[in-house]
Amino acid sequence: MTKSKTFWAAAALISLAVMAFAGYSIYERVSLHFSGDTIAVHPVPMPAPQAEETDEEAQEADAGTEAAKPAVTTKGAQAAEQAGEPEKIKAVKTAFEYKDSKAKSVKIAGSFTSWKDVKMTKKNGVWKTDIYILPGTYPYHFNVDGKQKLDPGKPKAPTGDSLVDVN
Repeated sequence: MTKSKTFWAAAALISLAVMAFAGYSIYERVSLHFSGDTIAVHPVPMPAPQAEETDEEAQEADAGTEAAKPAVTTKGAQAAEQAGEPEKIKAVKTAFEYKDSKAKSVKIAGSFTSWKDVKMTKKNGVWKTDIYILPGTYPYHFNVDGKQKLDPGKPKAPTGDSLVDVN
């Protein structure tokens, strides 16, 4: 069973393409890791949801009677819309805890701190800190006595860090 030269040439060309794609994928991942880039999530504000009319309310509106519609936006959002300014997103106070009574020092680092360590305080064997974070999903990890540890019970990011979802 001998194959033709075109078959082997096609097989070699396909193999070369697969190797080039794999090499590029590995290069991208390694360069992201060593460049110090962070995965930052910049939330985009969503417009306020509009109240849906029921069939009765639509019929009343068609009949000429005013149906009372609930206000969907807040006073601050209404004032911002009238002024032509978008509603400002406020940072949320987010509590982090790490339980390890034997640890000598615990720090937290994440994309919300630009991967800079933030010291945590120990109280009754539990390390705690509060950080103000804009709403979104962010990767982070703990540095326990100089070793990187994940937050148990939290989802894991593709980068190997824990994820926090701030609402």
